[in-house]
Amino acid sequence: MSQDTHALQLPNVQELLELAGLNATDLPEECNEGSQAYAEALYLLTRMRFEGEESQSFWDEILRHHQGLNLILGRDVGIRVAVCDYFMNLHPKMRDPVIVEVQVLLQKEKGALVDELTGLFNRRYFNDAISREVERFKRFGQRFSLVMLDVDHFKRFNDTYGHQAGDEALKTVSSVLHAAARTFDHVVRYGGEEFALILPHTEGSQAIAAAERMRSAICAHPVPVNGQDIAVNVSLGVATFPEDAINARDLVSRADEALYEAKRTRNTVCSYSERNRRFPRSPINLVVLFTEQAEEFLAEPVRVTALNVSFGGMLCLSSTAMLPGMKVEVALDVEAPATRGLRVAARVVRLERESDSGSYQVALSFDLGSQEERRDLVRLVEMHHGEA
Repeated sequence: MSQDTHALQLPNVQELLELAGLNATDLPEECNEGSQAYAEALYLLTRMRFEGEESQSFWDEILRHHQGLNLILGRDVGIRVAVCDYFMNLHPKMRDPVIVEVQVLLQKEKGALVDELTGLFNRRYFNDAISREVERFKRFGQRFSLVMLDVDHFKRFNDTYGHQAGDEALKTVSSVLHAAARTFDHVVRYGGEEFALILPHTEGSQAIAAAERMRSAICAHPVPVNGQDIAVNVSLGVATFPEDAINARDLVSRADEALYEAKRTRNTVCSYSERNRRFPRSPINLVVLFTEQAEEFLAEPVRVTALNVSFGGMLCLSSTAMLPGMKVEVALDVEAPATRGLRVAARVVRLERESDSGSYQVALSFDLGSQEERRDLVRLVEMHHGEA
């Protein structure tokens, strides 16, 4: 095969999909442009996830490989064969590929990700979609919001009108949500009478407004039961990433907390941030290094153990007293050689004696000056969240 090092002119994603017998409608609507579209095109053919820039490099090499195979065999072997051979032999990532008709695969996968009763996506789809939104924030800094929704008094509705009427109520709610959502929103039947909506590119105030529109729309669409229209109400809880949580698991938990609060009065919308402090904390367990910026109090860097962290600051244990008002530089994740760590400016806001043995609780206020620092903090907390 030719080893020409000159870069090929990479076709656009639509042309690549056509060469592979697919089309742009097979891509997620929010991922049909830019480098991420090339990653989604590879996912359609391989079911392997790659970063956008990495995918563009793979496509360049695959197209070169395709040309070489065509020259050797004297015929067009097709893009799919080139992709398969590339990931099996040149850049091994596949061991036992299965040959299957792509459209059949897509239909089967869609069936596995769709709720049979309502036609909405299911919990399995939700788990993948919310993880992808977190990854998108880490790459591009794009906020998103989560709305959790529960049908009010649904058990009473079922007991009064029967389970068939209950199914009709769920289908009515699903239809209204689907109609009210944007084309790139993810509308999910989370389980039972609970629904979830992942809203990309949506800040907290926008998500609250969207949830209120959905609540009103559902109220305006009663369920026909035995010749009469029965009103159905819903309660909704809203949380926004990363203001209300800095990992997917906590975001779901905080949207659920907001939903629980909304169900106290029912037929209402409640956001997590309305009833909680601005920067919720996540548990974390890692070594942190302090260096005093003015170099007046700390002759040597001080190692402390972080207990929890947020965009607003950090709580940690220290064997050395840190006086309130002291300005320090905090180096997080200093013992993880595989990562670059994170250094931020901070100020001590509280000092408390933890025990008679001499350890102290030190509360810090961060000064996160850039979006990149916020994204690095999200990555760091995600890495250490399970160790706390």
